[in-house]
Amino acid sequence: MKARFTAEYVPINGISQYLLHLPQESKDVLLMLHGGPGVPNSYAAHFHAPYLDFCNVVYYDQRGAGKTQIKNKSTPESISLDLLIEDVRQVVFYLKEKYQTERIFLAGHSWGSGLGTHYISRYPQDVAGFIGYGQMTDASITDRHWFLHLKKAVEASGKKKDLKKLGSVHADYPNIPVDAYVKATATLADLEFRYGFQVNKLNSIYRKSPIMGLKDGRQMMELTRGSAMNFKLVSLCHHFDITDIKEYQVPVYYILGRHDEWTSSTLAAAHFETITAPKKGLYWIEDAGHMMDTDHPAAFFGTIKEILAQ
Repeated sequence: MKARFTAEYVPINGISQYLLHLPQESKDVLLMLHGGPGVPNSYAAHFHAPYLDFCNVVYYDQRGAGKTQIKNKSTPESISLDLLIEDVRQVVFYLKEKYQTERIFLAGHSWGSGLGTHYISRYPQDVAGFIGYGQMTDASITDRHWFLHLKKAVEASGKKKDLKKLGSVHADYPNIPVDAYVKATATLADLEFRYGFQVNKLNSIYRKSPIMGLKDGRQMMELTRGSAMNFKLVSLCHHFDITDIKEYQVPVYYILGRHDEWTSSTLAAAHFETITAPKKGLYWIEDAGHMMDTDHPAAFFGTIKEILAQ
C-alpha cells in the first residue's frame, strides 16, 4: 500500500476493528460503509486512490467481515443490525476526534446503504450527510426484480449450465425460507457477474490489492462458500426494508448506476422522490451497474466531490 494510506485496528464496541485511511488536507471525512454484507471495499482502496484527492477517506471493515473478522473471529450469533449500527456510531465518534471535525459523511454501498440509512434515521445528529449508492430499498421487491431480470437474460442465452443454476432457485424467490434465500442469493450473485450490466473487475482489483493476503483470501472464500457467518450476514437482508423511513434530518444523496438491476436503481429513484430531507440530490452514473465505483470511478468520485462541495 502506498505510504499515504494508513491502517489501524481501533477498539470499537468491545473488539478491535479495522480502518484504512487516506488522509488529505481537508475537514471532510468520508466513511465508506461496504456492501455484501460481508464484502469489504478496503481491498479496492488502491484502485479508488487516484480519484480521492478531495477529502479524508476511511474504509471500514464491518464486524464479521474482512480484516475485522480475521482479527476477532466473531461468531454468527453475535451479529445483529443493532450491534452493527452501534459499531458505526463508535467509529464516527472516533473519527471526529481523530480528524478534529464534525463533518463526517457516510457513503453506503448496497448493504452499507441500508445500514447507513438506519444509522442516520436513529442518530441524525452524528453526521453531516449521507450518500447511498447501489441503494437498498425494499429487498422483497428489489430481489424479485433482480431475479426476473436475470431469469430473462439467462433464458435468452440458452446456456444449459446457467439454466441449470437458475433452475435451482425457487420460482418464488425471495419469498422463501431464509436458508433457501441465502443459498439462492449466492447462486444469483454468481449469475449477476455474467449477465448483469456491470464490469466484473472486482476479482482482479482485489487480487492486486496491497492489503490482500492469504488470510484475507481465505476469509473471502469462506463467505462465498456458505459459511455460518455468511448465512447470518446475508439473512439480515431477507425482507430488509427502508421504505417506511420517509423523513430525514440530514442531507441525503443517492448515486445510482443507470443499469443497476441488483438493487434496482429504478426502484431506488422512485423511493427517493418520496423522502424529505434538509437537502437532497439524485445523481446518475451512465453505463454503470451496481458496482459503479469500479465501473466508472472518475464519474462516481467526481459526483461525491460535487456533493461535498455543496
